[in-house]
Amino acid sequence: MKTVTETITNIVYQSEFLPNVRTINPSFARTIAWADDHPVVWRIVTERRSKAFGLGSCEYIGWAQKSMDPDAILERVRHMHELGEGKSPYHDPDSIFVWRAKFTLEHYQDKRFTGGFFQQHDAKYPRSCLTLDYTPETLQEVLDRFCAWMDRAYDTDHVTINKMTVRTFPRKEAIPCPAAR
Repeated sequence: MKTVTETITNIVYQSEFLPNVRTINPSFARTIAWADDHPVVWRIVTERRSKAFGLGSCEYIGWAQKSMDPDAILERVRHMHELGEGKSPYHDPDSIFVWRAKFTLEHYQDKRFTGGFFQQHDAKYPRSCLTLDYTPETLQEVLDRFCAWMDRAYDTDHVTINKMTVRTFPRKEAIPCPAAR
């Protein structure tokens, strides 16, 4: 038997803002560079202020949702990077999912930034839902986006945020059937 000693050199990609976030996987190099160029991203994914993309958000794969492990942080940043650049393989660049990521990136540092669970309701049941971030000043814009996205198959009665009604829709009058001839 022969014993061999090898020296291995790794290239490490490390954030300048969160030095504990580092990897030898070159596929994450662009993600780390993007986040370092947009430092608010590190705050979004490590704080709970953003309901849509913050720590604990169900937007992320299960193992990465609540963990502060560097790999989990990097996974959340990777997801934000795909959406923020409009390059998600699962969402059209014009979709509400890409829009809400860009919205969060743009408004995260605004005063009174928050988020909530938006839900469409018909007369009997809750229907489409989505977690969105907003500020008091941007609430109507975000609500309009949600209403444009929600399911048209239902006769919407009202929309709620965190179970509080924020918009109601007038009842449509029944159209009488034409008289039989």
